[in-house]
Amino acid sequence: MIAQLLAIFVGSLLSIPAPQSLNDPGKFVTEIIPEGRVLDAQTEKREGAPVRSNSSELPNISAESFVVVDVGSGSVIAARNPSAVHPVASLTKLLTALTVMQSANLDDVVEIGPNAIKAGASGSGMQLKLGEKIRLQDLIAGLLINSANDSAVALAEHVSGSEAKFAEKMNKVAGDYALARTHVVNATGFDNAEHFSSSYDMGLLLLHAWRDPVLGIYLRSSSLTVKSVDGTIKHYLKTTNRLLGERTDVLAGKTGFTDAAGQSLAIVAENEDGRPVIAVLLGSKDRFGEMDHLLNWVFKTFSWNKT
Repeated sequence: MIAQLLAIFVGSLLSIPAPQSLNDPGKFVTEIIPEGRVLDAQTEKREGAPVRSNSSELPNISAESFVVVDVGSGSVIAARNPSAVHPVASLTKLLTALTVMQSANLDDVVEIGPNAIKAGASGSGMQLKLGEKIRLQDLIAGLLINSANDSAVALAEHVSGSEAKFAEKMNKVAGDYALARTHVVNATGFDNAEHFSSSYDMGLLLLHAWRDPVLGIYLRSSSLTVKSVDGTIKHYLKTTNRLLGERTDVLAGKTGFTDAAGQSLAIVAENEDGRPVIAVLLGSKDRFGEMDHLLNWVFKTFSWNKT
């Protein structure tokens, strides 16, 4: 009887509509009640899930939303407001990259237009030049390593003709990945009331990108040099993910920052036995410091069956 009631309750959570905007009063429900799939991942005893081996306290985390997910079992190890919608800044570019991978060829040649140059002047860019021709794969490298806004817009316009049309395609891809708390209106992650996601959705998105044979390379690259197709223009890319060089257990990740979003960070890391977890912080005041403490706590507090 209890199991049946729980199933009905979880089903009702799954049917709660996602908010349409960060200004939507319905967004507050996501901060109080996790959606059904997240609740399942938090409460189910799943085969291969890590078990808590000591009572050490969770470190003090300022992030408005965070989640840690065991990749092997899909279990949520720790979380705060994992379904809450929040601006996600350049974590958006994970979805940008996955959408491009479904829609274009890596060897396509992209000509850089004025909208890309304008976007590159706001926040991070890879210093593309107006009229430059560059391989699509090299733009993806800049997108994920350098978190380049100029690359994001150039890719969007190449695939769909305009950033707005590309955002429609991104939302379809988000739906295909069952990202129930994600809606975007641009390829960069620039602040907009109708552009948001959740820490849980961002964790799923990073998992898909990390497993991609092309995107995964760039998500774990600390630096790279790419060139225009004629070889006359060089772009030196350096990761925005500081932990990638500081921690040997960090396998991949993506950063994000805007005034509205605050500091965001999504990381793939593994324990000493090679068991990977995905950790996401949204709205942090110290993303690298807090992620460092969070990962240390997870690997000290939980153990995995070695069989």
